[in-house]
Amino acid sequence: MERIFGPFMMDTDFSDKKQSIIAELEQADMCFYRFIGGNPSETQELRNKLESLRERKPLLIGVFRFPFSFEGKRRALTAKEQYFIMKDFCDAVIFFDSDGLMDTIAPTTPIHEAQETFDMIEEHTINTLREMVDDTGKINIDYQDIKTFIYRNRGPLFIHTIEGRNFDQPLKYFIQTPYLPNDFTEAEQLIINIGYTGEVDMEAFKQINLRLNDLFDKAELFKIGSYFINEPGHKFRITLLVNGLSDPVETPIVKNKKTRSKYKNFIQKWLAANR
Repeated sequence: MERIFGPFMMDTDFSDKKQSIIAELEQADMCFYRFIGGNPSETQELRNKLESLRERKPLLIGVFRFPFSFEGKRRALTAKEQYFIMKDFCDAVIFFDSDGLMDTIAPTTPIHEAQETFDMIEEHTINTLREMVDDTGKINIDYQDIKTFIYRNRGPLFIHTIEGRNFDQPLKYFIQTPYLPNDFTEAEQLIINIGYTGEVDMEAFKQINLRLNDLFDKAELFKIGSYFINEPGHKFRITLLVNGLSDPVETPIVKNKKTRSKYKNFIQKWLAANR
């Protein structure tokens, strides 16, 4: 089945026979590849697809969803292997834990509505990163910034947006959401993009920056961007892009070292040629 997704064309398969969602969201500069892990029959296809994309795309970002814990250990182990395949080929991986996504809905939510909600969360995350590049502000964050940010620390990445007027509670409470990586505020690198409405003054802008720097005190601040939101009132919309996160699962023991070595060598050659 084919859907239009923002500025991209998204090919997805929601059939009962194939539980994973595989979506290639492309423009000339950036490509997102979405996948739900857990099906052993799709491991080789995942590897082949990512290898093909790696040869053609300058910036490849994987979006990986781990299966629910109640789906069993076998699916969890398969997903673990598939996650590291994606990490090997992609410049960055945004990961979601299905158990965390489950916490965003009521237990009585119909299955099809739950799946739509989970998809919307992933799509919102992708759109937010894309908009950070496309919607430039007074202090510009552009594609080259994002590319450099990712290339300096390849691996797990996450982006999250919060909105508020006064932020009179600790920021960690505003940032919290069930699917956020556990070490989100302990990232190694950080980009902050702050949107502000018409009544936000410089003192409020100063204070929110100080609080963000205090919360992310372990991160290197790569860049701060800002933009005006043409709305009345006093409101911030803050987008936080972080990387240098820990992998959500331990590296699996690889039985076939030759196979892993083969595509590891491929990645190393590609990186060397594109530095």
